[in-house]
Amino acid sequence: MSTTKQAPLKPVITFGKFANVDMRVAQVLSAPLAEGTRNPCRVIDLDVGSLGKLRSIGQFALIPEEQLVGRKVVICCNLGSRAMGPYTSEALVLGVPHPGSPAEQAQAMPLYVDDSARCGDEVF
Repeated sequence: MSTTKQAPLKPVITFGKFANVDMRVAQVLSAPLAEGTRNPCRVIDLDVGSLGKLRSIGQFALIPEEQLVGRKVVICCNLGSRAMGPYTSEALVLGVPHPGSPAEQAQAMPLYVDDSARCGDEVF
């Protein structure tokens, strides 16, 4: 049994509300470090298959770019655009807390998908 403190469960939602979240498979095309953001981030360009290309700005700075590029990740692509410093994030790369994250940051590790998944496939 783990002794790590975890956040409590969030309130129960209906399946209909969950079904409104559009999660897809995307492949990381590039992921350079961002400049001018409050916390260290990467500018992650994504291939979402027939849905085109999207950009995500996320706190994945502890993951080397060469470990991200070419990998397939889970994204949420219907949250709308969000300003992140001088950048606009169009999608959210889903992840989990990075164990090496400084306490004042929310550095993450992305949720990877098997290479056989196709870009743009729905996640359910």
